[in-house]
Amino acid sequence: MSKTPRITVPGTGSSWAVPDVMNISFTLQGHHLQGASAFARASDAARDVIAAVGSTAPTAELSTTGITLAARSTWRNEESGFAGYDAETTVEAVGLAVDSVPAVLEAAVAAGGDTLRIHSLRAEVSDPAPVLVDARDAAFADARSTAEQLAQLSGTRLGTVQRIRELAEAPAFPLTRVKATTMASSSMPVVAGKQTHTVRLEVTWRLVPLETAQQPGS
Repeated sequence: MSKTPRITVPGTGSSWAVPDVMNISFTLQGHHLQGASAFARASDAARDVIAAVGSTAPTAELSTTGITLAARSTWRNEESGFAGYDAETTVEAVGLAVDSVPAVLEAAVAAGGDTLRIHSLRAEVSDPAPVLVDARDAAFADARSTAEQLAQLSGTRLGTVQRIRELAEAPAFPLTRVKATTMASSSMPVVAGKQTHTVRLEVTWRLVPLETAQQPGS
């Protein structure tokens, strides 16, 4: 018994939306000749920034995502020297409304001062489901269009779908790294831009022979 002929075709579809939330990652630094003092400086700065951001954006989710303490070395006259300790703690604010971000940045800079670094800022669509539906529709239409053409070229037509495999691609986010002193403006503009979601499908159809044309007089 011969196997049923099939055709597998990839399809890609994209759709975009304007992000409505942003996530910001702050790093607080402390330096001192003694490790405990460096750690305390970073801790105090983090405490102040957490309070300032929480007060400015009460609905944001705040979490500590990293803590480090390490010795600092110098290199002079081909010799390594000890230069104290560096402490860092990273705090992330998630789910910020886009229009609240300038005020959050201002509050964080004021609270953290020279200890603050803005590690990253990332825009997101809080509910990407409708965007993915549109992208998936486009991906399936793309696959079907190609499959129909290939089936026609091979003298067959598409039958029922046998298999669908989906791989959703996450959108790319630009990351911004700047020193706190460059954020001193009280009205730092923040633009969310557009976020594109792309869906890739792999669809398999059964191929059906074309119906034999009816002969004249039959």
